[in-house]
Amino acid sequence: MKKHFALALALIGAVSMFTSCSDEKDGPIVPGSELEAKTYSAGTDLTLNIDGTATLGQDVEFTPATDGTATLTLKGQALDISSLIPDMTAVSKAEAALAFPTSCVIPGSAEASIKVTLAGDADKSTFTGNGDTEYCTFAYAGEVTKDAMTLNLSDIKLKNTSMAGTYTTHAFENNAFNELRAYWVSNKGIELYPGFSMDMNAIINMTLAIPMIEFGETTVPVAAMLPEVLKSVTLGEDGSVTAKYADTAVEGMPVKESAKGLARYVVKDDKTLLLFLDPQAIIATTMKAASKSRSIDLNALLEGLVTNVVPMLANGVPVVHGARIEKLDLNEDGTYTPIYDTDENAVSFYLGTETLLPILKTVSPIFTDDEIINTIVEAASQDPNMGYMASMLPGILKSLPAIIDGTSQIELGINLYK
Repeated sequence: MKKHFALALALIGAVSMFTSCSDEKDGPIVPGSELEAKTYSAGTDLTLNIDGTATLGQDVEFTPATDGTATLTLKGQALDISSLIPDMTAVSKAEAALAFPTSCVIPGSAEASIKVTLAGDADKSTFTGNGDTEYCTFAYAGEVTKDAMTLNLSDIKLKNTSMAGTYTTHAFENNAFNELRAYWVSNKGIELYPGFSMDMNAIINMTLAIPMIEFGETTVPVAAMLPEVLKSVTLGEDGSVTAKYADTAVEGMPVKESAKGLARYVVKDDKTLLLFLDPQAIIATTMKAASKSRSIDLNALLEGLVTNVVPMLANGVPVVHGARIEKLDLNEDGTYTPIYDTDENAVSFYLGTETLLPILKTVSPIFTDDEIINTIVEAASQDPNMGYMASMLPGILKSLPAIIDGTSQIELGINLYK
């Protein structure tokens, strides 16, 4: 009996020694060692906050290493525009490439990678630290398991804050160019009647000056409503773009402020900022109009949008920052020369030729379609302020493709005071 008991103790001791040796060999637990590479998506298994505010439309790729570190790659979720054009029949949704990349929430980056040091357990780890990208710095903290991730971003600050500040609208002075920057140079003009054409700048100014909106007891041009509705735009040092505006749906039009996160920006160079927006409404409107026409090559239109518009979803819209055009002087040949404001605080933010012209050339075929032209003319004829132009619209619209082909400069934007 004693012999059997001693043998049992010996076996237990041997097992204990073996286990002890095994533990010493394995060493301490490596945080995150049981986690695998995975993509976490906002709205499902990812909670992403910026300064405490939840953000959607983002993915985070989690790639762990064997040394207790990991790489987080932030990306915008792909935008599926097939949902925006439910009536599209000319192009098969199954065959069309309709899912496009968008930008991540860190300003200026199509995607951003952060190398983090993990702490905690093998299957539940935390991380915290500071990071930077080409355009900004930030702080981060979070937690990750195999089922979910929480990532908090804070203290985002642009490395270049030269354009940061608050910009207000100009008071209306019965001049559309006081509020809006609209300048179009083409070797072709609008043929209003046979043998009579007009420069595009004259057409733009005339169009913007048409009384179209009731305001109080009178009607005013669309441009005149801009300073009444848009009060100011603030470019934050954190890359945010916010606006104060009058709520026209409420009596007395109280001033409200837009939420952060709807738009972001970075300063690319002394004259250009990159603006990150969600252009779904633009794509939806363009595609909806085109999908109703049988004579437009929808494949070509879609391809053009993919080439010229889609990259801006991820890479930002180039917005030029420059001196305001105070007025346009009429030349003897019927063209116009811009006169620039000498006040350094009177500035314009506008889309330039490099951005606008490729897009205009893409949508140019729309203006050759009789069905679309008739729809526009019919709508104009029913508007009491636009009715007198209805007879001229077919000529104007059908002239646009040639004008677009002959365009050497086009600028469209807004004038503000810093």
